[in-house]
Amino acid sequence: MSIIRLPLAVRTEADHMLSAAPPSRALRVALVNMPWARIHAPSIQCGLLQSITRRAGHECDSHYLNIEFASFFGSQAYDAIANIASERLHLMGEWLFSYAAFGEVTPDDDYFAAYPEVKSIWDELTGKGLEDLVELRREKLPEWIAACAARPEWGEYDVIGFTSTFLQNTASLALGRKIKEFHPHVTLVYGGANFDGEMGAEYARKLPWLDHVVAGEGDLVLPALLKNIADGTDTPIPGVLGHPATDAPPAGDAQRPQTLDDLPTPDYRDYFSWLERFDRTRLLGRTPVRLPVEFSRGCWWGQKHHCTFCGLNALGMAYRSKSGERAFTELAALLRDYPVVHVDTVDNILDMGYFSSLCARLAEEHWDVNLFFEVKANLTRDQLATLRSAGILRIQPGIESLSTHVLKLMRKGAGKLINIRLLKWAAYYGIDVAWNILAGFPGETEEDYAEQLRVLPLLHHLQPPGGCGRIWLERFSPYFTDPAFPIDKVRPRASYSHVYPPALDLDKIAYFFDYEASGTVSHETVAALNAAVAHWQTRFSEAKPSLVYQRLPGKLTLIDRRTDQPVRAVLVGWKAEAYEACGDAPRTAAVVSRKLAELDLSVPEDTVTAFLEQCCRAGVMVSDDGKYLGLALPENPGW
Repeated sequence: MSIIRLPLAVRTEADHMLSAAPPSRALRVALVNMPWARIHAPSIQCGLLQSITRRAGHECDSHYLNIEFASFFGSQAYDAIANIASERLHLMGEWLFSYAAFGEVTPDDDYFAAYPEVKSIWDELTGKGLEDLVELRREKLPEWIAACAARPEWGEYDVIGFTSTFLQNTASLALGRKIKEFHPHVTLVYGGANFDGEMGAEYARKLPWLDHVVAGEGDLVLPALLKNIADGTDTPIPGVLGHPATDAPPAGDAQRPQTLDDLPTPDYRDYFSWLERFDRTRLLGRTPVRLPVEFSRGCWWGQKHHCTFCGLNALGMAYRSKSGERAFTELAALLRDYPVVHVDTVDNILDMGYFSSLCARLAEEHWDVNLFFEVKANLTRDQLATLRSAGILRIQPGIESLSTHVLKLMRKGAGKLINIRLLKWAAYYGIDVAWNILAGFPGETEEDYAEQLRVLPLLHHLQPPGGCGRIWLERFSPYFTDPAFPIDKVRPRASYSHVYPPALDLDKIAYFFDYEASGTVSHETVAALNAAVAHWQTRFSEAKPSLVYQRLPGKLTLIDRRTDQPVRAVLVGWKAEAYEACGDAPRTAAVVSRKLAELDLSVPEDTVTAFLEQCCRAGVMVSDDGKYLGLALPENPGW
């Protein structure tokens, strides 16, 4: 398969500014994507920085060693470890490469005693015992790292950059350390989310093979750093640290681009070359490639109300987005030049202006594209219909709870009925919803969860959450940074002590933390909610429950197949109109009464209230704070 050469982007004012002061020589630069990055998608960090580096006048290649390692390790086992839901507890993926990076940190038996679930995970993956896992960690992985590092091609580069996010850290540190042994003249640069803030400063202080660390967004500072290296100068660059860094904090976070339209289109040619080199069919099977794109940075909601548990965006919450026209042009180029249908935006939240720009253009084109966006949960029915027509078939709306009180504790800006409305109309329009239920928020009550246990069975015809669990404490989240919250005894998650050597200050490099929080519900309550969610998942996948209504003149027929005994109920006259009035959005009885009056149906508010309450008792409607929402979907798919 041949990949068409992709034009990187239309030149902008920023391009001319960069080309006004070109480097004295063109460098050869390598960007490395290490395990455990997912193999069914290219790295947007490598793709974007590769385009930026080339635009700055240098040669640049991306090395997808995660793909090579998956071929060596086995793609099924690779995916399983890369996607372990409990990774935040035991850091198994990081622990596996820890020995290659640092040697002995703690005895393996101590790690297994602290995290006995690791044995179960390994047994399920391979059918082999812990002896095999120890051999992998202590012998096979270091040998693979050493063999990679010894390749002569690394010595042909001037600069090698590692982007490290999530579980890529120890593998990236291990390979860099070995490359320095074989090719000491090569300059190593590290960046990515694992090097934000004081995390990057600590690594720069303590690890001598890290020549430069970029703390923050690298779009503007990487070309400046490469110019320093090419020119043999040492001009200070905010956000860039060198070894040995002083104990003082960085001179400032990396400068962030404010006009995202000026950024080039990511270059993913190397990803597809590596994928074919290691046999795409064998590695991915029928799993489609999901191409990452970026249309915005930061979070417009978080600028106003930072969700209490969210540690995303580090110090870059300020929202910036590409214009709708630029987003459309970039997406069109990627779809034209790469063999993909599935495209995942990495944005934290959808730009609401896109409904009238990007989404409208996509709806006009009728492309057979399958797009993913993170969105706000308060999208209306009409907005969800627009997403569907634009090919946005997968969303992550940050629902997190079906309790209005808990949602207020999170600062989500949505309530129980708003979240259920999104699930309802997403189901109607065939949009896949990725969501979870979270617990463990200081100030929550047992009744908050009893309420959710009561409502969950009513929603079995809608898409269930992927899981349920307590929140984890993340660096940069308000729970971590704001002492006003009742979060005590904060310390790095215990598993870090099995991964990183004592020379590194875990308080400075950890992203996840253990803690104690007062005013949260019992473990038994969370377990009960987990069981209810599991039952919902089973019912949804096996029984295919449904709750629909048929609309005919003067009547509305509800057909309830959420249980094993189907139920039909017919609403006639004003009751049919009242039920339908609560379908698109939650409404008070007073509003419903006024809508009925507009239809020349005079029904007192208290009569309407009694009927809506009756619908709630029948389980075909839910209420909250004096508002009511019908749960049944129109049977007519074009209604």
